[in-house]
Amino acid sequence: MESTPPPIPSSTPTPVTPQSTRPGWWSRNWKWFVPTGCASLIVLGALFVVCIVFFVFSVIKSSDAYKTALTRAKEDQRVVSALGTPIKEGLVPSGKTNVNGPSGEADIAIPISGPKGKATIYAVGTKSVGKWQFSKLAVQIDGGELIDLNESAATEKESEEETQNEETADERVESITLARKNGDGLQPVQNFKPADNPEHIVIKLAEGVEGTRVKTVWTNINAGGATNQKLWTKELVPDEETRSADFSLSNTGNKPFPPGNYKIDVYLDDELVQSVRYKVQ
Repeated sequence: MESTPPPIPSSTPTPVTPQSTRPGWWSRNWKWFVPTGCASLIVLGALFVVCIVFFVFSVIKSSDAYKTALTRAKEDQRVVSALGTPIKEGLVPSGKTNVNGPSGEADIAIPISGPKGKATIYAVGTKSVGKWQFSKLAVQIDGGELIDLNESAATEKESEEETQNEETADERVESITLARKNGDGLQPVQNFKPADNPEHIVIKLAEGVEGTRVKTVWTNINAGGATNQKLWTKELVPDEETRSADFSLSNTGNKPFPPGNYKIDVYLDDELVQSVRYKVQ
């Protein structure tokens, strides 16, 4: 009788534990990389815009139109009176310039400021044969007047032409002297200071014209924001002994005279014989 071998016990395989797959770099870091990357792109974009704007500002500031307009404004006594000194240019001009060699065009606005306030220079012009001509050149004082710089230039040119055509003196006039107070007397001057208050003009007639009436008409050509403003008129008969007449002009309330250009027209018996021009500076 055959014996049956005992059954072979079945072996249960040991279960294999699956290995976890390590997440990739993107999976681990996307939560901070995405916002950081976006922020970096925004910063780079902003820097690019700033560079473009800075370049545009540099081009405008380096142009002859900008420099000419700024110089004209700083030299105009009406602007100086309104803003004070020193006058400084702002950081952010606006507008456009287009220059091609000796020709070009410009339409710009330049912010400026001084101790007394702020203003903006507006300049519109063209360049021809290497020279700028402005159809508009004005300074708008913040909260105040508009000062036409072209008008100032035209007035000064007209004054120079008039001065060249004037006779130096009438034969009836021996001397005309501008003067300021100096102690108990007068000190001759060519121009006045703002603090010279009053201003004097002494007119001495030649011999043999006693009894002639002398009249002076004082005019503010361009100072303190005014243009061709008549200030004062006075008529005197010179002293018989000295043949001289002393005319003096005081500013209201003893305030300093604003810097700028002035003139005094001298009349003998209502006939204009000479115009004396001077500056307050």
